[in-house]
Amino acid sequence: MVLPNRADLPTEFGRYELVSVLGEGGMARVYLAQRSGPMGFQTDMALKIVKRKAGKRSEFVSLLTREAVIGGFLRHPNIVATVDFDQVEGHYFIGMEYVEGHTLEDLMKIAKRERGAFPPVLALDIVQQICRGLSYAHGLKDRQGRDLNIIHRDIKPGNIMVSKHGVAKITDFGIAKASVETGVVTATNVVRGTPLYMSPEQATGRKLDFRSDLFSVGLILYELLTGKRLFEMKDIVSTMENIARAEIGSAPEEVDAVVPGVGRLLRRLLQLHPKARFDDAEDIEYALAELATNLAADADEGGPESSMREVLKALTTSSSTEPVEDRPLRTPTLHDSGRVDLDLGTLDDLDGSDIRSMASLENVVAAKRGVDQKAETVPFVDPVIRRTSALLKAVLAESE
Repeated sequence: MVLPNRADLPTEFGRYELVSVLGEGGMARVYLAQRSGPMGFQTDMALKIVKRKAGKRSEFVSLLTREAVIGGFLRHPNIVATVDFDQVEGHYFIGMEYVEGHTLEDLMKIAKRERGAFPPVLALDIVQQICRGLSYAHGLKDRQGRDLNIIHRDIKPGNIMVSKHGVAKITDFGIAKASVETGVVTATNVVRGTPLYMSPEQATGRKLDFRSDLFSVGLILYELLTGKRLFEMKDIVSTMENIARAEIGSAPEEVDAVVPGVGRLLRRLLQLHPKARFDDAEDIEYALAELATNLAADADEGGPESSMREVLKALTTSSSTEPVEDRPLRTPTLHDSGRVDLDLGTLDDLDGSDIRSMASLENVVAAKRGVDQKAETVPFVDPVIRRTSALLKAVLAESE
């Protein structure tokens, strides 16, 4: 079996139908796939499939197995869920939650092209969400209460998905390290990761702990706020040498010029010695939350970014007129989450094909149930996600 190219799609692949190509690397291709069931049931997934048939002991299958095994432990809103792992005619694959949105890397390119810079409040809010996912992964235990000691080892903008609803999700645990033995995956001394986002201990092949990921978070934060990569040199050798020394120069002052107070946070994230960094990604999240709140308030009062200021003002106004706890809640609808707001009685009258064919279903069901369309939606109760969603829409609207 040869994996289909774009021209060959859609096509069947085991219990899935491959619909389109989402991305591609040297050894694997990622497809948008659909799985169907009785009564018109259908769900979208992302399948990462090894391009060539490979034996169980091949290095890439070992890495894919590692990703699947570790992913099977992870259940968090800020981590892309792993839901399947299997092989079809010798092609191993991982089935993952499909995130409709962009990688952070792509968002950075869009913002730079359309605005010249990434919105600072949006940057802080996305990094907060990354820290939430990392704090969960770093602290995860097995059913016996033993630490799994998960380290991602490749935190970079290309491995962060941001859904169109404002949720940032970490993906690609293919080279992650954990205290999980599968019988297939074994530890090696090979240096793995993306050089531009490595920690000093990673670049020099020393033993890692979770604080290696925090160094990478610092590099992403710097890039989001300044539009530059801190350690990007003319060649890979120079880049690795600079990372190994962790010579950050005026980086704290540069980010302080964008967001006052973030320089101190960045300096601690980018310490040469891991013990000098933060003890938990959650501490970074809290520090960023305070800075983001202050920055949003400043923008609302009259900052330099008028379009962002209007969005933040609208959010502040809607939040201040009616407290979140007093606001009626409804489940996400077709309009804001891609899911349909239906009760069991309505479902009894429809099958899946009917649901998919009703373009105005949201309004029909809302009228039938008397849903308040102005009520707050569940995903946006979290102020960080709500603000991320609104600012993200503003950035993407400018690129249309």
